[in-house]
Amino acid sequence: MKNLGLAGIIASGFAAAVLGLASPANADYGHNQWINDMSSSVSVPHVDTTAHR
Repeated sequence: MKNLGLAGIIASGFAAAVLGLASPANADYGHNQWINDMSSSVSVPHVDTTAHR
């Protein structure tokens, strides 16, 4: 029974390490194009302000 508990602790620690190391790679939003599509963007035309005679 003691060996089964130790094996469970080791297995859960290994699973936590695998998930913990894999999560930072998915944390960035560079691969999610919809985030850039949702954000607002403004397009302002250029106005000629030079003096005309």
